[in-house]
Amino acid sequence: MSDAPVTLLPREVRLVVERILLLTRLPAGSVPAVRDVVLYSAAAGLGGLPLLQRRFDDLRSVNLASIRISETAPGHLAVDAGGQHAWMVLPLLLDALGEAVARHGAALATVEHVLDAEELGAACAMGPRAGLTLFTAAGACIGPANGPDAALMRADAPLILLAAPAADATDAVLARVLRDGLRVEAPLWWELHHLSNTSLSPDTPESRRHAGPVIVEADGRIIGRSDHDDDTDLSLLTEAPAAKATKHEAA
Repeated sequence: MSDAPVTLLPREVRLVVERILLLTRLPAGSVPAVRDVVLYSAAAGLGGLPLLQRRFDDLRSVNLASIRISETAPGHLAVDAGGQHAWMVLPLLLDALGEAVARHGAALATVEHVLDAEELGAACAMGPRAGLTLFTAAGACIGPANGPDAALMRADAPLILLAAPAADATDAVLARVLRDGLRVEAPLWWELHHLSNTSLSPDTPESRRHAGPVIVEADGRIIGRSDHDDDTDLSLLTEAPAAKATKHEAA
């Protein structure tokens, strides 16, 4: 196996990251949103997939119920992340900022007690897809052009995000990744790929017969499908080739 970096498309990253998140306590309905945060983190030059590997054990014990978001003044949000990872906070924070911007024209959020606070910078990359432009309190967007600014992300200081309506809702980050892909070190990628496979059922003859919407018994009987809800003609699997041709010609 080559150790040369591999170039990945968003579909590949999303598939593997989603399977890994299924190994955590993250509610299934929140998995797609957090999956995309990891993708944008990688695309924005933040922690991305290497951080996913390092933080996997911490992510397994996620508890979204510990996150608190309150509006202390019109358009001013106070976020206590309860020690949760920034990736888990971001989908909730973006929703709250979007709602506050819709009501007040602009919004500000102060985030405290968050793990890997620099990853909240992915909000700048994700903003346009939510119709938002986001900045740090210093006015520098942390994203694909700038990279993380450690001075703005001290572990002992709250992070302040400013949000306003986006003048251009073009998702430039996703467009770039769709065009150019993401380059990842091959050993890291395959380690994550193998980890993601542990979320799947073991591959056995029995599991293969139970894959999909029906059960196929060992003797070939099919359970879970009736004629009125499926038009598959299983006789095509047993007819002789000549009979198949005659049948299709007649149709």
